[in-house]
Amino acid sequence: MVRVLVVGAGLAGLACALEATLAGHHVVVLERSSRIGGRATSQNIDEFPVGFGPHLFLKKGPFHNLVRKLSRVKLATASVRLHRTEVVGQGLIRPLEDAKTSLLNKRILKDSSTNHPLVEACHLLSSWGGQHSVLRYTALQKGNLLVSNEGWAGMVGRLAAALDEVGVFVECGPEVKRIESGKVYLVDGREIETDVIVLACGPAAARKLVSSVDEQRSEELFSSLKRISASFVELGLDSKPLSGKHAVIDLQNKFTILDYRAIQPRLGREGSHLSAVAVGGLESDPGETRFTSSEERLEALFAFLTERASGWNQHIIHQSQQAKITLHDAYTHRIPQLSMADKSILFAGTWVEGEHILADAAVDSGRSAGKSISAANR
Repeated sequence: MVRVLVVGAGLAGLACALEATLAGHHVVVLERSSRIGGRATSQNIDEFPVGFGPHLFLKKGPFHNLVRKLSRVKLATASVRLHRTEVVGQGLIRPLEDAKTSLLNKRILKDSSTNHPLVEACHLLSSWGGQHSVLRYTALQKGNLLVSNEGWAGMVGRLAAALDEVGVFVECGPEVKRIESGKVYLVDGREIETDVIVLACGPAAARKLVSSVDEQRSEELFSSLKRISASFVELGLDSKPLSGKHAVIDLQNKFTILDYRAIQPRLGREGSHLSAVAVGGLESDPGETRFTSSEERLEALFAFLTERASGWNQHIIHQSQQAKITLHDAYTHRIPQLSMADKSILFAGTWVEGEHILADAAVDSGRSAGKSISAANR
């Protein structure tokens, strides 16, 4: 049995802890914030599962498969449909009342290598401006990008319940100050001895901790990471300003609005739950600079909401927004999981190399780290 300390209780850390525990290791998880789940969590406010921007998960992807296995209660899901998805300047992607246009657009989307606005819009909706995912792009066309009836808090809750059942200790609040081979030092003065450390926190925190072990390697590993930021607005409304549409996409400005309740009626048949996001566009983001500040980007997103969801501000039950969040921890370059295995350190998170992105990348890398404990304990 190996002693494993996981830093971070987001999806990657929770998945790693579960996998490592099932493999027979003794696992402790430390989370700096007061809640587990990271950016994947949500909070029910006025019957709306409010989170940190829009989330769509891949049917039978790593995240979906894991949460399905952890409970006997069936997860009810519904998918984003292209006949209810509008691209500004292009109209509905697969309009039911226009078979000719629908068939033509289907053929356009089949060739994902083109720069056609519909192709680019579907890449934006499926990958949220990150590295293009063929899996998610294809899933969008087949109706396999999903919203659940539980919200993200419910799905993270399944993970938490499974960890509690197998006896994993998760402590929220402590912050790791530095690490060394076999020992972790906390800000509160405590020292924890361990055999393997899994850094399942964000790349900025991981870089700082790795620097305390090997500053040169930390620079080599992390200097090429490019994050993508976003602004988001979450609205709980007593009206339906999108008139049943699942999504509206402004490709030019990289704006998207989702209506969760239109996609998944089990979340509530009255009113709407809009989640709007503006992706990238700052000088610090990869690609074209479109905004001078995150505040300007957020203001432009509100203008887009007013234009496409007319009257929303007269029907507010809940509203939250944030000018700048990290949407993708890494763009095209990611870090190998075993880069620091010789120091008994493993990596897990969306910034770690793998075939998936977003929540699936977090879960896949976490489970992989849990299975690779022996590789870091030599």
